[in-house]
Formats: sequence, C-alpha cells, structure tokens
Amino acid sequence: MTNSINYASFSEFSDPQHYLAQLPTGQSSVAELVKCVQHNLVHPYWLQHYQLDPDFTQRLDEMQTRSVQQKLKCLDNAEQPLLADKPASQRMLGNCRDFALLLCTLLRAQNIPARLRCGFATYLGMLPYEDHWICEYWHKQRQRWIKVDAQLDAKQQTLLNITLDPLDLPDGEFVYAGTAWQLSRNTPELAEQFGILSITGWPLLQGNLLRDIFALSKVELLAWDSGWGLNQHYFEYSQSKQDLQLLDQLAELSAKSLAEQALAQTKSQELAFPTNWQWQLAPSIEELLQQHNSTLEPD
Repeated sequence: MTNSINYASFSEFSDPQHYLAQLPTGQSSVAELVKCVQHNLVHPYWLQHYQLDPDFTQRLDEMQTRSVQQKLKCLDNAEQPLLADKPASQRMLGNCRDFALLLCTLLRAQNIPARLRCGFATYLGMLPYEDHWICEYWHKQRQRWIKVDAQLDAKQQTLLNITLDPLDLPDGEFVYAGTAWQLSRNTPELAEQFGILSITGWPLLQGNLLRDIFALSKVELLAWDSGWGLNQHYFEYSQSKQDLQLLDQLAELSAKSLAEQALAQTKSQELAFPTNWQWQLAPSIEELLQQHNSTLEPD
C-alpha cells in the first residue's frame, strides 16, 4: 500500500464490537462475504423487485443506523446465526453506503485492508454518473486496490444488464468523487450528469468530494451527512475563489487516493468537526427528503 493508514483495523463506524466473534471466518472468500451482505440488506430503490412495499419512507429510521454495530443489533435474531441468509422481508433497509460499510467490516474482521469510497457509478442506468458508494480492498498478491460493488446481486445485475464484474470493477466504471469534480471543473456542462434522482450538479459533487475525503480518512459518513464547515448544507455549495481552490486540492487527493494528505485535511478549519459536535446535529434523511420535496411542489 502507498500509505500508512491502517485500513485493516476497525473505524468507529465499522467496528462490530461484541458481534465480532459471530462474523464469517477467514476461510470466507470475498464473493462469499458479498453474498452475506446482500442476504442481510435490501436497497430502498429496489424493494418492489423483492416483492416488498416500495414505499421506503416508512422505514427511514433503518437508514439512519450509522454504525455496523447498530445494524448487527437490528439483524440479531437468536433463532439463527447473526448473518444467516435472510428472505428479503427480514433484511434491513440500507443504501449503497451501508452495503459497502458492512462488506468493509467483514474484510477488516479478517485483517484485510478495506475502505469505503464515495463517488459516482456509470452502470446503474438512471444518470450517466449516479451517486454511489463502493468498498475497495487491498489485494496482497496483486498489489493493488480492488473495487467491489457489494450492492449488485444477481437480480440487479440482470435487470441492469450488467456485464462487468462487481467484485473487480474496471477502471472508469466507478468514478471517485475527486475525479468527478475535476471532470466537471474542466467541462462545467458535465456537472448536471452527476447526481441521484432529481438531485444533480454542484451541491452533490462538492458533498461527495468531502465525503470521499472523510472515507479515505476512515470516517464513513452517512450519504447525506452535512452541517459543518464546507459541508454545511446538502443542497448548497460554495462558489468563493478560496473555497474552490481548496476543493480543487481535495479533488486531487481523492482522485489519486492520497490518504495521508486527506486525513490531514479533515483536521483543517474548513473540514474539521466543530467543538462538541454530535451526530444528531446532522440532518436526517427524512428531513432532507422533506426539504427537497418542498422545493419540487408548485407555488
């Protein structure tokens, strides 16, 4: 690896705590770990394809579970092993960040260096570059980081006509947030091709860039975390010359996966958490959805 951050150790949010002994052993392959994740989580945008009520707003509290320990507590059932294969109706609601985080925990539990990355996928079918998270792990024999999309199970691969290998995403199919920022800065008209649903452009590009800087630093934010520093508002972005210069610098760190420098930047005044910061100060997904929907309603 090209940095000294210990990605094989647990972070605050990837730590399974007392559930560690119940996780898969070192005999499990990456493919088996990915299936384990997929058999315990279900993505809110895919509920109808698993014969579930498509209105995920009734289960938004599940998407606010920030840590793996909290998720495992919700999945814990004394009648079966902790991460046993579950029918879709018994799985926990989770977005791409949650799939990536659970896989990251399972890899770190086997002392395999792993980390989350925030950026945009080219293969999800809704936008040219769709807001997305993956997990990447260090392959000792190949001496490189391998990108894994833990969300793409067989059903999703079929419906999306996926031909790439989700266990080893080819270069360019998942774009780090820093690379996306650079592409849009060089060609501003591209900015609106990056997004999720009807949320596109510079606010998401800036937010994902900051989220990827934190992910490189082993702080796995929720996909909508905001409320401090440059990351003050989910639906807003900075246009000041000074901030843009900093964001351009951060984009270089993200695009090149310069983890040590990214970690140093999270301590800077522009990115650091305020004194006495508490996660409940960040807006919930429910609050952001209400805010977004209100802007779409006709006057």
